[in-house]
Amino acid sequence: MKGSVFTYLKEVLSQLTAITRREMKTIFTDSGVLLILIIAGLGYPLLYSTVYLNESVDEIPVGIIDESGTSYSRRFASKIDATREIALESCVNMDDAISRMKRRQIHGIIVIPKDFSKDIQTGKQTTVSLYINMATFFIYKNIALACNYVMLDEGKNISIARLQADGLTEQEALTSTEPLRNKMNILFNEGNGFASFFVPGVLVLIIHQLLFLGIGMVSGTRREENANHKLSAEESPSKKKVQRYIWGQGFAYFLIYLVIGSYILILVPRIFGLPHYASAWDIYRLMVPFLLATIFFSQTCAVFIRNRETGMVMFLFFSVILLFLSGLTWPVSSFPSFWKYFSYIFPGTFGVQGYVKLNCMGADFAVIRPEFISLWAQAIFYFITACFSYRYINK
Repeated sequence: MKGSVFTYLKEVLSQLTAITRREMKTIFTDSGVLLILIIAGLGYPLLYSTVYLNESVDEIPVGIIDESGTSYSRRFASKIDATREIALESCVNMDDAISRMKRRQIHGIIVIPKDFSKDIQTGKQTTVSLYINMATFFIYKNIALACNYVMLDEGKNISIARLQADGLTEQEALTSTEPLRNKMNILFNEGNGFASFFVPGVLVLIIHQLLFLGIGMVSGTRREENANHKLSAEESPSKKKVQRYIWGQGFAYFLIYLVIGSYILILVPRIFGLPHYASAWDIYRLMVPFLLATIFFSQTCAVFIRNRETGMVMFLFFSVILLFLSGLTWPVSSFPSFWKYFSYIFPGTFGVQGYVKLNCMGADFAVIRPEFISLWAQAIFYFITACFSYRYINK
């Protein structure tokens, strides 16, 4: 009995090893697949991290029209110019400012009215007009925030000066002007940088999409080369052979991306100074079910890929969708119910959310337990569907 079990296990292991070696050979002898799985896996993270290396948009050119021309208006303008976000450029009039804005020489216009100083000195309310190009959201946000902070600070100083003139002490005037003090504490992204917010999630999606495209290209090539568009020359393979094929093929991709994934999710954040609070062990614990779920998901989709180009089309179609569904660009809590549940189809959704919580927010592994369990559930589910998919193609 023991001999037969040992013989059976040896046979299974031998078959799995042979399938894995054959898949490895296919990957490393196909230049297109090698380019996607290895070269792109090494290069894409560097590209994204380098593009957003500066983290924030600073020294944005903004035109200023000072119709007041007083020492007070010039002091106010110099405060705006001293902010990190804005670099003021003097404009003759509104026509000049609009012309320069159309040519993208400036991205905003500040107009200080003629009666600016007079209104402040006489206790009247004055208006500083601000025009911003909203074509780029981060430019709009930075200009608006910088101007608003300066205006609020100036408003507070004016109020304090008036109250002191009425006989209050400086402390009494300050307390009266600012009864509720605001102390902002930025968590998890102290520099308020775009790369620290955006790139970590994209790194997970890079793994998801490159695996999907690589497996799709291999499957599409096999079906192109088979006269009956099958993944195997064998007619109606048995259930056991299907499972061994799925495991053997999947293990090849798993081994490759256990290395590539370590580079992307552990090394790249450290190279570029992105948030990296999680231990390597915790990242591996999350990466294993994520890789398995993604591989089996991609093998399942092989039923829809009849040629090499189809995988590329599906890759392009899903890339933008996955970015939106990941919760990076819009909070999941604000998703319509349909899209929230639709996002659960893709391993990338749970992979991104789990990785961001773990490595960017410093959460304990217990916090990402829902994502961890969901990825294992997907891995099991997509292994089953991959087996059915393979048997369906080879009927």
